[in-house]
Amino acid sequence: MTKAFSSPRLALMASAFLSACAVPEQGTVSVEPSVMEAAPSVKTSPVFAPMPAPVPPSRNPGRARRGVITAGDIDDALNLAAFSRYQSRSRKALKLPMANLSTPVLAQLRGADGKPAAGVRVTLRKPGTAEPFYTGYSGVDGMVSVFPASLGAGRLREVELRAIPDGQGAPMVQRLKTGQRAQVQLPFEGDWSPEFLDLVFVVDTTGSMADELSWLTKELKGMVRQAKRAAPKLDVRYGLVVYRDDGDAYVVKNYGFTKRQSQMQGWLRAQSANGGGDYPEAAGRALASAAAMQWRSGKGERLMFHVADAPEHDSRAKTYLEAARKAAVKGVQVFGLGASGVGPEAEFLMRQAAVQTGGRYMFLTDDSGVGHGHAEPTVSCYRVTALTDLVGRVLRSELSGRRIEAAPSKVVRTLGSYRNGVCVN
Repeated sequence: MTKAFSSPRLALMASAFLSACAVPEQGTVSVEPSVMEAAPSVKTSPVFAPMPAPVPPSRNPGRARRGVITAGDIDDALNLAAFSRYQSRSRKALKLPMANLSTPVLAQLRGADGKPAAGVRVTLRKPGTAEPFYTGYSGVDGMVSVFPASLGAGRLREVELRAIPDGQGAPMVQRLKTGQRAQVQLPFEGDWSPEFLDLVFVVDTTGSMADELSWLTKELKGMVRQAKRAAPKLDVRYGLVVYRDDGDAYVVKNYGFTKRQSQMQGWLRAQSANGGGDYPEAAGRALASAAAMQWRSGKGERLMFHVADAPEHDSRAKTYLEAARKAAVKGVQVFGLGASGVGPEAEFLMRQAAVQTGGRYMFLTDDSGVGHGHAEPTVSCYRVTALTDLVGRVLRSELSGRRIEAAPSKVVRTLGSYRNGVCVN
């Protein structure tokens, strides 16, 4: 998102994120910055075709409604070959650390009915070992994208995947080669009906985040209401982490979790945009604080939205990537939202956090004419829609287990050749 908080704006943001449910409450506050080693280069899947360098966007201002914030996104897990090249180039240019995403485990699970099987519990083991190095659930459209090296399992050539039926029955076991997408046929069907949603917002509240946040709060109104329609019986908890930088009134504030909409709204109304001064902010420390929260385990959704226009300081960039790694271990997906002013450093770190946790990188665009200019991302294809539509589709996709694309009438502009999240140009 973008620029700062004032009380009425945050009230709107609250209702945007919160009109899902209401129940008891209670939260936990936890802050734990951490550090990560710089990682080797990434070997990626050969199933995705190489991509050319990004081309300038073709404007179509007639489709955009003035005053409606517009955005696009990239799902780098579906475009790993291109992401690997981008990651390697950016590391050399920016001199920033790189997450170790080598030898990924890539699979799509399909049920006995032939349909993509989301929400199937899976474990991954080194062949011949008793304990798994990863336990989680297949994601949207039955996709599994796991990076053993980033989880401490090393650069593996093969893994043993076990898919566990929801109820009675023996697990299905299959060996997979890393670095290439596999189709896994299950003897049972998938059934993604999440039991809960933990939804946390990590928001930069420095002064540079002020002007667009007033628009974003209005655009994001109803986001959770849309999600609620996808899974009306969800048990929802909300969380908020806000941050600025060293020398400001605070560096990181973690409010923990609550089930009460009114409490979340109160937290948001209490914020104001101030401080900062230089480009980097305490993004890594804030992400580490959010990753250390008491996220629920089991069959549910754990989503973290990081809204920012600046990266962590170079000397602490490893903290940001280590926080993303810890989130991945807990099954927490990180969705970055780059606001106006986002430069290459912030994009580089936010995209790495998203890809290794199964999230997406979202970014504001200039199509609406709202706020300051928005940097063009280093991707070769995307679709522009209203931000409200994009975030709503992301939430509905995660909760329904199937990827939901924008209706043609909602698309403001298309860059490159986009097909269900994959760049084919």
